[in-house]
Amino acid sequence: MLAATFLLLAINVFTNKSCANKDPATMLATVAELRLELDEAKRLHIEELKRQHAEQKNKINIMLEVYLALQRSHEREGRRAEKYNRAFESKELEIENLYKDLLAVERDCNIKTEIIASLKYNEEQYQEEIEELQTKLGLSTDSLSVF
Repeated sequence: MLAATFLLLAINVFTNKSCANKDPATMLATVAELRLELDEAKRLHIEELKRQHAEQKNKINIMLEVYLALQRSHEREGRRAEKYNRAFESKELEIENLYKDLLAVERDCNIKTEIIASLKYNEEQYQEEIEELQTKLGLSTDSLSVF
């Protein structure tokens, strides 16, 4: 959402009639700043998704350890089998629910990855438009390499 806002703001810089009188270098600097902010927002979002994914994975690993411990205990304690079986079923259900949560997070990550790919494609398109504007304005790319 934040990334889309930055992209819309960048588009607005080039399409807004009030920007027509602004210096091209100022406009390009603004676009460069917006691009940096967009990159930072994307990086933070990806880090958050990775953190969530790792958290879900850790929960599943813990539940699997509990599952294995319960299974070993069940094998040793034949007379308490019923008690452990109920606990086992409960933990198994928790594992299934956590696995479903993990799949949902993974789907979310895939969707976010597609969004990021789309944003990168849009960024390339904007870069081409910037280069066309530079050419039209007679500016060389060497003089704007700072941006």
